[in-house]
Amino acid sequence: MAALSLQLCDSILIGCSLPPHTEVAVTAGTLDTSGGCLLCDQLPRVGTAFHCRLLHNLPVPRRSLVELQPFGAPPDAESQFQRGQGFNSSSGRYTAPVSGFYHVSGSLLIEPSENQRKTQPRQKDWIKASICIESLCHSNLSLEAMGGASQVGGVYSILLTGTLYLQAGEYVSIFVDNGTGSAFIVQKGTLFSGILLGV
Repeated sequence: MAALSLQLCDSILIGCSLPPHTEVAVTAGTLDTSGGCLLCDQLPRVGTAFHCRLLHNLPVPRRSLVELQPFGAPPDAESQFQRGQGFNSSSGRYTAPVSGFYHVSGSLLIEPSENQRKTQPRQKDWIKASICIESLCHSNLSLEAMGGASQVGGVYSILLTGTLYLQAGEYVSIFVDNGTGSAFIVQKGTLFSGILLGV
């Protein structure tokens, strides 16, 4: 009778479908009498994640690039999304504890200046939000979302989301590039979040 080798990963047994009369060497976990795997129904543990909101309104001067900071601890209603200690709320930077694929998102609330509200936006005006690795938005792979100045004059949002591969020790943070002729405010409550998908 041939032996079937099973792979263990974070207490999840891979390959639980067993042919009849197969000998199985198990180093962790337990097999039930029907030949099934008792660990197969367990879900993988989320090892690292962060979910934080901008602590204060942040002015962004005209024709400038600003890194978003500081962030506050998540409220009790959102604290279940926090895993690990990788996020530095003062600097607004998340440092990857392990190399892997991370899904990161930013939802920015943009408040135009009084001047922007009163004037018609020009076609050449733009605002770009980026999630960058090691603050190197141009030389490293980054996530970007770009839009023109608001034409309605009120608060609007910019959403960016995607997956980045981070080496252990690398950090990501959000930058806003103001390509308009007027200052604006990134409002408090702007969200920055991420989760490790896998290695």
